[in-house]
Amino acid sequence: MKKPCKTNHPHFRILFGIGALLALMLLLPKGVLAQSGSATIKGSVVEKGDPRIPVEFATVQLLPAGLITTTDTKGNFSFDRVSPGRVEIVVQFLGMTPVDSTFTVQDGANLRLNFAMEYSSFRLTEVQVVAQGNKAGQATSSTITRQAMDHLRTVSVADVLQLLPGGQITNTNLMQAQVINIRSVQGLSTNSASNTDGAIRYNSLNAMNSLGTAIIIDGAPLSGNANLQAINPSISGNVETSGTNLSTSSPGINAGIDLRGLSVDNIESIEVIRGVASAAYGDLTSGAVIIQSKAGREPLKINFKTDPKVYSTAISKGLTLGENAGNLNLSADYTYGVNSITQSYLFFERTTAKALYSNRFGKLFSNTSLDLNYNKDTRKMNPDDVRSRVASSGSSLGFRVNTNGNFNNLDYGWLNNIKYTLSGSFANKKSHEESLLGNAMAGYSTNSTDGAVITNKPGQKVYDIHGNELTNIPQAEMGSFFTVLPNEYFSAYDIFGKEVNIFANVTANLSKKVGNVYNRIILGMDYKTDGNLGDGKVYDINNPPYRTLSADNSSPRPRKFSDIPFLHQFSAFAEENMIWEIGARELSLQAGLRYDLFNKKSILAPRINLGFSIIPHILSLKAAYGIQAKAPTALYFYPDNAYFDFVHYNSIERVGVPVEEQLLLGSTRVFHVENPNLKIASTRTYEVGFDLKINKMRFSVTAYDRSLQNGYRLGVDLDCYKLVPYTQYEIGENRPGQIPLLQEQNTYNIFVRYAKPMNTARAWDRGIEYDFNLGRFNGIRTAFVISGAYMRSTIWNGGYSYETIRNGNELERNIGVYEKGVEKMEFASFNTIIRATHNIPQIGFVVTLATQFTWLSTYDWYSFGNDTMFEKYISRIDGKVYDFNPAMKDDPEFSYLFSEINRKNDLRFKHETYFPTVIFNLSLTKEISNILRASFNVNNMFNSRPLYERKKSPGSYQQLNIPIYFGFELGITL
Repeated sequence: MKKPCKTNHPHFRILFGIGALLALMLLLPKGVLAQSGSATIKGSVVEKGDPRIPVEFATVQLLPAGLITTTDTKGNFSFDRVSPGRVEIVVQFLGMTPVDSTFTVQDGANLRLNFAMEYSSFRLTEVQVVAQGNKAGQATSSTITRQAMDHLRTVSVADVLQLLPGGQITNTNLMQAQVINIRSVQGLSTNSASNTDGAIRYNSLNAMNSLGTAIIIDGAPLSGNANLQAINPSISGNVETSGTNLSTSSPGINAGIDLRGLSVDNIESIEVIRGVASAAYGDLTSGAVIIQSKAGREPLKINFKTDPKVYSTAISKGLTLGENAGNLNLSADYTYGVNSITQSYLFFERTTAKALYSNRFGKLFSNTSLDLNYNKDTRKMNPDDVRSRVASSGSSLGFRVNTNGNFNNLDYGWLNNIKYTLSGSFANKKSHEESLLGNAMAGYSTNSTDGAVITNKPGQKVYDIHGNELTNIPQAEMGSFFTVLPNEYFSAYDIFGKEVNIFANVTANLSKKVGNVYNRIILGMDYKTDGNLGDGKVYDINNPPYRTLSADNSSPRPRKFSDIPFLHQFSAFAEENMIWEIGARELSLQAGLRYDLFNKKSILAPRINLGFSIIPHILSLKAAYGIQAKAPTALYFYPDNAYFDFVHYNSIERVGVPVEEQLLLGSTRVFHVENPNLKIASTRTYEVGFDLKINKMRFSVTAYDRSLQNGYRLGVDLDCYKLVPYTQYEIGENRPGQIPLLQEQNTYNIFVRYAKPMNTARAWDRGIEYDFNLGRFNGIRTAFVISGAYMRSTIWNGGYSYETIRNGNELERNIGVYEKGVEKMEFASFNTIIRATHNIPQIGFVVTLATQFTWLSTYDWYSFGNDTMFEKYISRIDGKVYDFNPAMKDDPEFSYLFSEINRKNDLRFKHETYFPTVIFNLSLTKEISNILRASFNVNNMFNSRPLYERKKSPGSYQQLNIPIYFGFELGITL
């Protein structure tokens, strides 16, 4: 009998409540919601220098009401219901400098406004080549324009992060995955008081920041939630991507979106939210990168970029299809990156193409796009590598369809506009790796059933001398066999993934002014689903991938990804954006609530951004508080099983044993590692700061404190150590021409260990960001911007840590268990970048000198709890957990563990703190007539690379600063 739906569940009540409120606004008669007092604004947008040429499809936004419209084919626009008071109009169009105008509207007025826009170029008096901050009372963010991207000669989205407060100037590197870490100092050390947990420390702990950074393109988030390209994560605990040339410290499949796959040449602007995001943005913990694609008329543009490691070309064109027919933007790029000129067998390729159609249909303005994307990491076999013969590749071929629109100027009481977004993507991924394996001898079974005991011949039964059957062959495993892998063999494997993502959103914007208070309310709902239809891990069963050496008796198994269920996420949000005019001062408030329901797990996320002008138009204070949440990915929600194979008897390798008498007897244990108690990860953020404006100068300071709770990692819990009885057999009775009868030789208890999804990743980030824009000094034609940040990050495993050192040649004894969170990794940095931008508008010349001071940088810095005494232990007798009495320290059962602990010295309390350094970086752009643009940049132009002597290893030195690096870009506009 089908169970009735429980509509009184709080999950459904919240979703229903927001949906009902939205429906109420749409269905009530106009008179019920009508507002008193309004004005009309009409106007036109034309090109500066020739008012006969209209700017069609320009976006016109009216603030603080949040009204949005677009110009028609004649450049006209209108707002029919405008609340009286001070309003701001922002006009934007592809390739043109935005227009921002503020004025006061009287009740009943009928205004006519005309705006003239000029094309963005390096011939303007003021060029925008730095990040622009936002207003107090909104989420802390920075916006990077197209002009800034051209001046920096960007190859990927990651290259623009240097413009953010606290951002570091780095050299372009396409040979490693590029992800975004917001407000976090990332470390690379994996030194650990726990020798078993160290291998999984970096990827699982540090990856949460980038995993929790949302990448949103044209209103829809990119998703890597269905990425499963890893060979054996439940044993290794590693979330590193398989089948690429990435180093072991590089982010992997659960570390966010790889930005190398995104071309910057079809992007109009990028906004990076570092603080408490609006409730409209979900599935994030660190921040969001909001990318706006080019849409509208644009001349043919061809770009060529080159530097010692990257070659790139891109082409784009915005076509007007005719009156009322809309615009079509076409773009494509090809990028090739190498590791070095001496390692040509290591390279990266990217090919992208995009078509975006935009048009206005009455009150609806919509964009529909198709993106095609191909990325490939390749490591060909090194001709000099005759020993291991390693080769690998990781490729992704996919497409993305997106349609989004805005119903504008809705004449319906409070309701002003309705936005929608519908997006779907597909990525066909393939990881391949091959090598000649050495020291590879191990037992391996093709069986996947827990408790099965089989031999080297499918279906063969084995008995002891008492007639008891020793084999246990499930019906499903009748064709399975057990083998011992040779000490050296050639192995190759593939991982086939077919990732599918669908996203839908609808948002209503409602606004009204009551007295001196502007109210703008947004109500919306999201739906997102992710799945993987790939064939998964595929390889020759006789030549499997290399086993995980840190886990004895472990073995990988093929897994078909299409058998894994899809992930589903429903979200609803409501937010009030209020501006209260208190005389000449303003109090701005953005207060929202977001509700996320993910596979029956839910979380509420309140968010507040507050701003108040102490001195009108000069000094504003700001504060924020918020909870932001990221749902688990498929790897965490549906992890691989953990497989272990044990050899009990083996005579197939003995000399002189006839073939018909050869026998290999082995068993398999299978452990399911799902965590039904897995919670949704979240961050709690506090912010406080101020904005000071003096004429054109702006000084902004923000202090933040962010704490990650329930972060995801593949880690080891107490129940991940399993005590498995193990029996060795010997010949009990020889039977000529047949396999022998066996008898017990020895019986042991053996610990096996695996990793499971856990919520024990913790991070605490705090710091102060500053951004001082001094404006342009016309006398010297130079603008100055000083930005930077002090950042302190602490990351740790909030679960238990373990001591599992063997006692000589004996099998594993008791497992020592340290207290939770026994060791924390500390990182700190303090940097300042002074950007001096000199431009000569008459000749289209711009040059920026960016001087980066690194005042403080530390790593390998740890703080410890009680790591000299166990809190518990796991018994070798019964596998159960017991409290540890310090008096047992000298017991032979435990003393060998402490002798290892005592060998640790006070070097662990030393931390590497680099001395201050400075590097000079130059970016130069010159426009040649209206057709050509040349950009050149050089990082660390004086190649300052001082040596630092490591405190933990005196006599060893490390070069500081990035090496000198330069590049050139040629842009052609036709």
